[in-house]
Amino acid sequence: MTGKLLSLFVVSVLIANAQGFTFKNKYPAQWAIPPTNTPQVQQWMAEVNAHPLVNLPIIKTDKDGNPIIPKSLPSNACDWTYNLCINKDITVCPSGYWGLTFDDGPTPHSTKLYDFLKTTNTKATLFYIGSNVVAYPDVAQRACADSHQIAVHTWSHHAITSLTNEQFVAEVKYTEMAIKEVCGVTPKYANYEIRDYIFKSFRPPFGDIDNRIRSLLTAMGYVSVIWDLDTNDWQMPPGGQRTEAQVDADFAKWIAAHPQDKTGHIVLEHELYDTTVSAAIKNIPAVQAVWKTVPVSTCLNDAHPYAEKNVTLPTIASPSSIAKPNNATSSTAAVSSAAASPVAATAASSSAAAAAAVSPSSTPSPSSAETGSGMASTAALAAWVIMSAVFLT
Repeated sequence: MTGKLLSLFVVSVLIANAQGFTFKNKYPAQWAIPPTNTPQVQQWMAEVNAHPLVNLPIIKTDKDGNPIIPKSLPSNACDWTYNLCINKDITVCPSGYWGLTFDDGPTPHSTKLYDFLKTTNTKATLFYIGSNVVAYPDVAQRACADSHQIAVHTWSHHAITSLTNEQFVAEVKYTEMAIKEVCGVTPKYANYEIRDYIFKSFRPPFGDIDNRIRSLLTAMGYVSVIWDLDTNDWQMPPGGQRTEAQVDADFAKWIAAHPQDKTGHIVLEHELYDTTVSAAIKNIPAVQAVWKTVPVSTCLNDAHPYAEKNVTLPTIASPSSIAKPNNATSSTAAVSSAAASPVAATAASSSAAAAAAVSPSSTPSPSSAETGSGMASTAALAAWVIMSAVFLT
């Protein structure tokens, strides 16, 4: 990934939630960096500050929120955006495995992806944006009921090295709270331990991370998941001019090179647009002819990627529902029905308690204080306007 930046203005039509969902917790304005002068954030910071933290300069940004890459950084920074530095971040799967991951959900296009994954008995890791979980709780519940691994991708998708400690902690914890309220699970890697911590799963927007952010993640019990293969599918229309043929060519290149692989892969894709979802649906069958497609938790042999121990996902050691290569000699075992899944039961219970209908309301302004999400989070919004900074690679 280069340091070249593109300011992206995207307008997407939002679809009303069919069932509606009434949140009990209060959440910040959608797509805005959360306020930090609240008792909730202060409580989180008190917990975080009890751990050793790394002190590094906060990266400055331009008028569009894009990080301004400095000419030099402290030797202890290990800044991925600056020089692709890795420090205990998860970047690959074991040989023969393809870590299937999608960022930026849930969205109006997610259901199309989830339908395909269900028909092919495929599970993925879904890195959710908190603002989208609040906007599309029913779509998130569907993913949880289908036993995908749900993980954290911040609240507002800003470049996180440009955030203060307080802002970053709020971004992570509000997203965690929303996932817990909607799905009844707390993202966690129960079996992936470093220095006696049990880590939850987090992916930094744009891969933007340094050792200050890593220390905050450690304090909150998270580990960063990056990738080693990037489809750059977010540059497809309406986000950019990348063509389907260019995305297809990258998949073909990776597949052709697989006999030389020394490791498996973790691959970055997005459930952001219909174009990105369609590209995934088109190329995943060819991938599955070569690799076993799995969530990141499976790569780590973690059967319990949440704090709640009653939820079990497949592992390499116990692969009953791993999507095997199409040329495998043994057939893929059937997945337990969604109705039998503890996550499905939680989602069904939450849906039953949800309001039958909610009146439409507009997206909160970035300057809004915390809002009750029984309003905006379940509303049918006429338009969703996002201004974000994204890396051209």
